[in-house]
Amino acid sequence: MRAAPSLLGPLRRPAPVIAALAAAVVVVLAWRYRGDAVAGRLDRDAGTVLDALGHRPSSLLADATRFGSPPTVVLCAVLLSGAALLLGRRRLAVLAVAGPGLTGVATTVLKPLIGRTIGDTASAGFAFPSGHTGGAVSIGLVVAVGLVGLLPVARAGPAVTTLIAAALLAGGTVGAGMVRIGAHYATDTVGGFCTAVAIGLSSALVIDRVADRWAARARSG
Repeated sequence: MRAAPSLLGPLRRPAPVIAALAAAVVVVLAWRYRGDAVAGRLDRDAGTVLDALGHRPSSLLADATRFGSPPTVVLCAVLLSGAALLLGRRRLAVLAVAGPGLTGVATTVLKPLIGRTIGDTASAGFAFPSGHTGGAVSIGLVVAVGLVGLLPVARAGPAVTTLIAAALLAGGTVGAGMVRIGAHYATDTVGGFCTAVAIGLSSALVIDRVADRWAARARSG
């Protein structure tokens, strides 16, 4: 029986390092901003840059935040999973559900544990890490991994570039929008971005490991 192709392909070796670095960023930011209710220096600088964009770009950024909303993320995950199944890529189909799903759970659980808030005292809400940013990045990662699976195993450089580009496009746009509308601080969006990267790549590694073991048992049996 022929083994199914690796889900991560050329990303399989750098993925653990990237996931560990992303997780480390989340831990550092969570420790730094735990219990805070004000913007830090990085947040203020990012806000200044976004304010300089003017009205029209800011309205477009605000509209882009819808891509990271839970209903949109769920819809995209289901569509990507179905498309992967139609293409015979079962590992990718599992990742399309597991990555965004686990990222959503993680950002929801971490917010009250870290306790960073944004907004007026009476209506302050938990802010770190950004769930919208995490959701958008998790979908971007699924698309990137799907594309990476088409590359030769030896080409790790282009694979990493594809992954970073997809994550930055999805997370950067939604994250900037969340900051622009005042729903999150910039560091919240970085936390959401890194949470999605750490969980998405870790999920892909686990899926590959489990699927490889099942395939080996099937061949030996």
